[in-house]
Amino acid sequence: MLRPAVLVAALLAACGGTPTPPPPTKVEASAHPSEQQPVPRDAHNPFRRADRDPPPPRSEPQLPQAELDQALAAAAAARAAGNDVEVTQVLLPCANKIPRSTRCEGELALVLAKSPGHKAETDYYLKQALADDDPTADADFYGRLAQALRAAPMLPEAAVALQRRIARLPEPTAPDWVALAEVLQGLPRREADAAEALQRAFELAPGELKYLHDAGELLSQVPGRSAEALTILERYRDSIRTTEPDALPALERRIAQVRAEAGQAPAPAPTTAPAQGKSAKRDTSK
Repeated sequence: MLRPAVLVAALLAACGGTPTPPPPTKVEASAHPSEQQPVPRDAHNPFRRADRDPPPPRSEPQLPQAELDQALAAAAAARAAGNDVEVTQVLLPCANKIPRSTRCEGELALVLAKSPGHKAETDYYLKQALADDDPTADADFYGRLAQALRAAPMLPEAAVALQRRIARLPEPTAPDWVALAEVLQGLPRREADAAEALQRAFELAPGELKYLHDAGELLSQVPGRSAEALTILERYRDSIRTTEPDALPALERRIAQVRAEAGQAPAPAPTTAPAQGKSAKRDTSK
């Protein structure tokens, strides 16, 4: 005996009608392995996108030293002439090779950083340029590298580049230390290092009292350094007592907070001297 569904289908077919197909079965996962996982990108694909794909793994040998030196010299001349296209052309043959050339990849990164379309390549070469502390790279190189790293932004790497720049300078300037302090302030648990850099800057530029104030504030945020912060802030207060009297009330309140954090007793209230022009009444009875 035919089932009702089969019987209906047979009658519809006999009458020239078209049977309604059964509802589709939901497929939870594809049975084709090629559709289950995305096809990995070929690192050597000529259609690799420089904005999101880093260069392929290192595999090719580096240029001979003489050719490498020639490429670096040509790149320096092209950079001085403002020809970024030529800089890129002469540096690509020495980039991403074995062994790494810090200067080659750093200079290439500085050119690529000017184009948002090379973001992935730029970040890759910036990091590679810091992988080794190249003794042949000068302070100017690491200073320019630090600027690009700050803009990336890659602050931990920028701090390393600035430290290497300062180490190569015979006489670092106050702005050098301030630049390092600014980067360190953006990193977790580096407040004490930033405060030290600002104190170095103040030693070189004692007229910049803001460096002293900021160093004290930074140290006040470091556990166990409140007493040192208090000393610096009090020194700052004494330095601006006559030049910025309007800032003293707020500063005194801040110093009181730091003093309490340091576990020190409140400072005694200053004694008020008699106002000028008012003297004690003389005894004229004698």
